[in-house]
Amino acid sequence: MVTIEEILEYLERRIAEHHLAGDRLALKRDQDVAGFLTVVARDLGDKHLALRFQTLAARAADLREQLEPDATS
Repeated sequence: MVTIEEILEYLERRIAEHHLAGDRLALKRDQDVAGFLTVVARDLGDKHLALRFQTLAARAADLREQLEPDATS
């Protein structure tokens, strides 16, 4: 059986890999998955876990923004 910790670690690793690969689309998918899991955890009453997934969603979004071309160039 997969644990929540394993899911968190997997998602963290994938976000890092996608950032290093410069894959903005994959980072968007990572953000969406983490966002979905945030809602699941919140709806089931686990505020701490919801915050952990929300933090991962924000990290994916931030890293994705870093990869986007500068609008002024």
